[in-house]
Amino acid sequence: MERVIGQGRAVRFLTELIERDRVPHALLFLGTSGTGAVAAALDFVQALHCQADDAVACRRCAACHKVANLNHPDSTMLFPFSRSVKEEVRQAALHEVWQSPYYYPLPDDNTAITIDRVRQMQRQFTHSAFAGGWRTTLILHANQMRVEAANAMLKTLEEPPVRSLLILIASHGDALLPTIVSRCQFVKFPALSPHDISAELMVKDIDKTTADFIGRTCGGDFRRALDMTDGHISDRQDRSFKFLEALLWGQEERTFEALAKLDRQEALDILAGAEMWLRDALLLQCDRGDHIVHAAQEDNVGRLAEVFDLDHLTATIKKIESLREMNHRNVNMNLGLISLWRQMKSF
Repeated sequence: MERVIGQGRAVRFLTELIERDRVPHALLFLGTSGTGAVAAALDFVQALHCQADDAVACRRCAACHKVANLNHPDSTMLFPFSRSVKEEVRQAALHEVWQSPYYYPLPDDNTAITIDRVRQMQRQFTHSAFAGGWRTTLILHANQMRVEAANAMLKTLEEPPVRSLLILIASHGDALLPTIVSRCQFVKFPALSPHDISAELMVKDIDKTTADFIGRTCGGDFRRALDMTDGHISDRQDRSFKFLEALLWGQEERTFEALAKLDRQEALDILAGAEMWLRDALLLQCDRGDHIVHAAQEDNVGRLAEVFDLDHLTATIKKIESLREMNHRNVNMNLGLISLWRQMKSF
């Protein structure tokens, strides 16, 4: 699975399914496009249809080309679209998924996978495979499948045709009907390591300092990492320091108002940067200043190191980590920021 960044455990598991001929009828990939779930699903489907009969797609045979060009008779892909979208627009969007599995345009929240598309897939599954091998359907953003569509899919999951495979991709299993989740085998795609992200960015000609900073602040999401390459890292660093500065030394009323105005993504970006500043302060306190990220702004790191003791630093970093994790649970981020502010003031 050449296009998958990191995720060694998931890649090994999927490779062994093919090598041992133990591919189940339904797989549920849990993870966002930024963690490699989509890239892995595409490579897995291509490997199943590949004429080279190997656990890894050759990408050269006619079957590999047909799957990637969305014209293989035994391979389909479902994606959330609004009903008014024309077929040529749908096909163009799906081609973008194949070309850029980590950075294709995400579907709007008000789009859905409809029951009509599910029934069309089911009709295809009733026929024998044209190429005599597997029939596969990849369902991206399965959490945006309408309830009636999900219920309709249950029949296929309960009575799967021979050598047929459904791969559903969702960021979290709780976004799907329990009856669907229970009939799928899980494959988890956790956040990527900073090292994996940094290494991949350097392949794309991003300098090491910038790549390392992005790798440590993007939250393990390569889509987010690519977004960050378009901005000015120094501006992000400055904004995150000003955030900490306001929490520690700002006027309380103005700080409270500023926190209330931050939107979710803006808050996550600032928190990621703030965590890096605090980790640098921790390194400085531990006489490891040669490892800090903000070496060019060591005076500011020193200011933070003077305010916090080790226990305070550790507690604040853990609080920020928990706030970033709250993003996955849809918790009110503004309340979390105010809680962070109060904790910092309490020391």
